[in-house]
Amino acid sequence: MKYNSLHVIFVLAALLFGVVSCQQEELRLDKTKNMGRIVLSNSDVAVFANDVETRATLDNYSGFVFTLNGVTVDGWTVRDSVISFTNNAAIIEAGTYSLSVNNDAASLVNNGCANYSGSTTQNFSLVAGGTTSVSISLGAPKNAKVTIGYSDGFTAKYENVRLTLTAGGRSVNLGNVLDCEDEAFFPAGSVSYTVTATAKSGSHVTDITSASGSTTLVAGKHHVISLTANPVTDEIVPLIEGTHNDYFD
Repeated sequence: MKYNSLHVIFVLAALLFGVVSCQQEELRLDKTKNMGRIVLSNSDVAVFANDVETRATLDNYSGFVFTLNGVTVDGWTVRDSVISFTNNAAIIEAGTYSLSVNNDAASLVNNGCANYSGSTTQNFSLVAGGTTSVSISLGAPKNAKVTIGYSDGFTAKYENVRLTLTAGGRSVNLGNVLDCEDEAFFPAGSVSYTVTATAKSGSHVTDITSASGSTTLVAGKHHVISLTANPVTDEIVPLIEGTHNDYFD
């Protein structure tokens, strides 16, 4: 029993010594390799429009690409590189940097999301073995948001609505039938749309079940395609309105 107890103590001591040694080695290697840590705090990242903060802090970095743009430091230059943050931290080589971020690619997946980009307000320096907190200022969104609306006259006559938006080879369906979204995001520029619907029973609507056209989307604007029905012909009439400049609510 005594032998077993001493053996266990020896093993635990060896493991503890090994952990401490590894930690010391990691710190030594970090300094040897000239590495430091960047910390990106949620509280440091906010969305700005026209230099005025317009919404809560951004707390979801999913889909964002962070890029370090190196500048010449003591005769050597750090090349541009894409880095990943784990738990809002990243280990990189010591030096002087600017940090930029964007979610261009993520904004074009499925129905999309607001497309933001931004950068550090000034260059920051990172020393070997040190930690530097970095903040990002995101500008107004570079794409446009589109939603669908219905007038009372329209819903009295039509149901099973599908509004298909198409631009750049990508299509998104808005409406109140299966597989439709509540909102869509597209880059600024022209977008085509087609509206289909079925007549409600007893509405006396016949043959007129679709409409199509195109509109120009403005970056940072929320466009509402509001559907109404001509009171005489029952024709579907899309009315396009733009609201909320520079930010989306």
